[in-house]
Amino acid sequence: MKINKKNINKLKNRIKATRQELESNQLRAIKKMITKNRIEDICCEEDYQYRERILTPTATILHMIGAALSREGSFQSSWHNIGQTGQSDILSKARKRLPAKIWNNLNQWINEKISKEFGEEAKWRGHRVIGVDGTCVSMSDEAELSERYGKSKSKFGLSRFPIAQMVFAFTLKTRVTVAHQIGAYKLSEQELLRRMYAQMNGGDLIIGDRHFAGANLYVEYQQYGLEFITRTHQRLKVGRLKRVKEYSKKDFIVKLPLTLKHRRKNKDLPEYVLVRILEVRAKLRGKMEQLWLVTSLLDAKKYPGNDVKDLYRKRWTVETLIEEQKIWLGSDVLRSKTAKGISKEIYARIIAGNLIHWLILKAARKHKIAAKQISTSAATRLISHYSIRMGDASKKRLGDLYEKLLDKIAGSIIPYRPNRLEPRLKKRDQKHYSILHASRAQWRKDNDINP
Repeated sequence: MKINKKNINKLKNRIKATRQELESNQLRAIKKMITKNRIEDICCEEDYQYRERILTPTATILHMIGAALSREGSFQSSWHNIGQTGQSDILSKARKRLPAKIWNNLNQWINEKISKEFGEEAKWRGHRVIGVDGTCVSMSDEAELSERYGKSKSKFGLSRFPIAQMVFAFTLKTRVTVAHQIGAYKLSEQELLRRMYAQMNGGDLIIGDRHFAGANLYVEYQQYGLEFITRTHQRLKVGRLKRVKEYSKKDFIVKLPLTLKHRRKNKDLPEYVLVRILEVRAKLRGKMEQLWLVTSLLDAKKYPGNDVKDLYRKRWTVETLIEEQKIWLGSDVLRSKTAKGISKEIYARIIAGNLIHWLILKAARKHKIAAKQISTSAATRLISHYSIRMGDASKKRLGDLYEKLLDKIAGSIIPYRPNRLEPRLKKRDQKHYSILHASRAQWRKDNDINP
């Protein structure tokens, strides 16, 4: 093709048409919540300058969210799902160009919108109930990622892939991710939670397991205006504590002493912290066991013991939400090759999860049912299906299809299965291939095979 003004204009028009197609056809099921104008406004607020390329910030963001919603969880599958092929290099460069700050601000904006619309539904007796828990995620065996996150050690040696430690904070009632932190594998969950205090609101009620228990941590929570309910630390001997006030033999207030070790590190720490301890009988792994809970909710009239116990039982919701993030949204094995890419990919998958739960909340309100009854996996599939249908629909039909999507989501009810308990065991064996102990590039070199 000769380079002249006419051909240049044709090329510009073709690029413009492709850009419009990518922006308009991707994930139309969520376009009502996350619009092109909102993304462009966030870019302006951060003074992010960009050229009019095929993959604009809007197209890039939708592309990465689409990868989270895709069955495979890969960037290429998201690209193929909108009828595009090739251009892997362009996709990679577009993801790399978009600053992490844009993702952070977009995530904050979505959280604010959900809070404004469903904030009261996330509360219990005036407190926003937040479940916290940690998990690990794996990633590609790249030198940069190994140096940044590290590998786990065992008697068999180092793990074959880098592993990062993550902590999530979810609103237990609306199931929205309000904060997260990722760090090196050796970093403790408590340290990652400390980095999240700034993202909490005064009066928030944290519910955590034993990893987030301890007198020094309870003091920290209260210093940031946070309430808490946790299981007792495994080393705490409840019978040796002096009771300050007793509501019953299984519900009382004690002075919980801080260890000298923590007080030497921080001289501002008090000698003790007042906490309330309650006994709970619960079934763990099929057996009834005695558990002790520790809480800052000291007033038994305002916070009856049975209500506190029932609230803690809802902590298991966190395990379900982490499973959604790792299995349904593909965060278990991340695909990016750089530390910055890992951060952006996690944001994309968390935003995808929040958008799913936002739609679930809308569907539940429309049909006057409890959001917890709706299947997240079904909602994820329906969003992907209706995005394809809405991509080819006229503007007049979009509103009707959106309402049908909410109706279908509301119809995806999880069967009531009380006391369901299943072992975490695999039924199907893995393929019996040998393990590749070197990188594929090194294996090809050692075996004299050209790629």
